[in-house]
Amino acid sequence: MRKLMVAASAAALLAVSSVGAFAEEATGTIESIDTTAGTVTLATGETFTLPATVDAASLQIGQDVTIEYEEGEGGVMTATSVEDSAM
Repeated sequence: MRKLMVAASAAALLAVSSVGAFAEEATGTIESIDTTAGTVTLATGETFTLPATVDAASLQIGQDVTIEYEEGEGGVMTATSVEDSAM
């Protein structure tokens, strides 16, 4: 019984600690792009730092996108992917 309780406790702790690792998602229209800083701002005012895998020059103002991101320290939102969301 004790082994079962230890295993259940470990599983619960792992589940709780990994919740923050999931990427969040934002959908919107690109309002501005800063290719020098590597950031994109949506019409909602949210600004995302782009990873090296996303070419900021390939994005366009007015483009509808879905951005998956992770929020780091200080509220910095770092995109993990940027996809065109136009239908």
